[in-house]
Amino acid sequence: MGRGGVSLFVLCSAVAVFSGCDAIRERLSPTEPTSPQATPTLAPISIPVILPTPKPTPKPTPAPKPNPTPTPTPAPPSGGSCGVPPSNAPNPSCARESSALLGKVDKAITQLVQQQPEIFDLNNKLCENCYYVKQVSKYAAGVIRNLNAMGLCAQYDGEELAVKASNSSSEQFDILISSGYIRRGEGSYRLTCRPSWF
Repeated sequence: MGRGGVSLFVLCSAVAVFSGCDAIRERLSPTEPTSPQATPTLAPISIPVILPTPKPTPKPTPAPKPNPTPTPTPAPPSGGSCGVPPSNAPNPSCARESSALLGKVDKAITQLVQQQPEIFDLNNKLCENCYYVKQVSKYAAGVIRNLNAMGLCAQYDGEELAVKASNSSSEQFDILISSGYIRRGEGSYRLTCRPSWF
């Protein structure tokens, strides 16, 4: 090989070495860091936190209301209002005498027939004014109310009517016969108690 060929060979070898070195240098040189603007930033993600909801405290159930009790049938009236206090006599003496209050009891019955004819059957009678009584409790209450209006005290026990004007005496009357008709007149008077028993 001539001198010129050697030079070319050296030159080519040098270029090859340098080129190879550059290639090696490129492979060995560290990569440059990427700029922060090149990396996409992600928006912060808000993760919902689900907390258990407390159960509401149950309201107490009110106690059931008791069934209303039926209204009992009213008992016969025991008495009305009057100005004479109770007698509280421990041992009254009772006997049949002449009645001092019979006329007022008959008058109270007659007034009641006029005031409340609906409690009687006016087409059903045993005597002139002895009508059949359809509502006994109203009958007794009405007679007592009329006697009170006359200033007398009266009580009905379901069998007999007791009447007094003072505590010195009281009189017993049976103003209703067992078949349900008004009893009046001498036949209704029973006895007189001294002093008054009520």
